[in-house]
Amino acid sequence: MKAPRNYNDAANELKHISAMVQRLEQLVKRDCLDWQGTIVARPAYWRARIEANAELPPALQPQARLLLARLATLEARSERRGHRA
Repeated sequence: MKAPRNYNDAANELKHISAMVQRLEQLVKRDCLDWQGTIVARPAYWRARIEANAELPPALQPQARLLLARLATLEARSERRGHRA
């Protein structure tokens, strides 16, 4: 994936990632997530999408850090349940 060209592109990308992380959190809460299902069910996929946008505008960097922390929590839950996220 190419890095966003401008603030709006970056903001839209983070909004999309945030929605997907929220969905993963809901599935984990209900114990309905197949960690080995599709690639988009893996926190590592979303982490890579965020990290691919290393040149985020400064105003969006706190949001990216928060998303990375939420993904780390999902990964930790996965490991506690004996799955590889």
